Amino acid sequence: MLNSKYRVSNSEKEVDMSQKLTTNQLLTRYAITGGAIGFYFGFFFRPARQASLFVAIGLAILITVVMTGIKIYRDRPSLSALVKAVVFTFLKACLFLILLEMRHPLYDYGGKLAVTIFMMLIGALAGLWYAYDQIRQRGRS
Repeated sequence: MLNSKYRVSNSEKEVDMSQKLTTNQLLTRYAITGGAIGFYFGFFFRPARQASLFVAIGLAILITVVMTGIKIYRDRPSLSALVKAVVFTFLKACLFLILLEMRHPLYDYGGKLAVTIFMMLIGALAGLWYAYDQIRQRGRS
């Protein structure tokens, strides 16, 4: 039987699960999920090429162009909001891809264990970053 605080009557709209979680539950859930994804990225990593900063920056530019195109199509933002979105999208994508490229030198220095631990930590931090963003958005609405 469902717990009564999670029931939604037919006349009510569905409520987002993050609305029902406390702040600590949300932070814990996203940190653990991010750490698990990071563990996967680290544990199954095998270097197949040399690390390249140019590949990371090029892919970040591609991600920024695609995400900006989607944002323009969906929201029609003002110029200032668009510039802010472009800058933050590029910085987030670039940071993520550079951290993925850091697996190569870490593998050379510390092997699979170093890469796995590094990626778990980075994944947990990314999960916390996303959770704080969810909390901030929840506070606005």
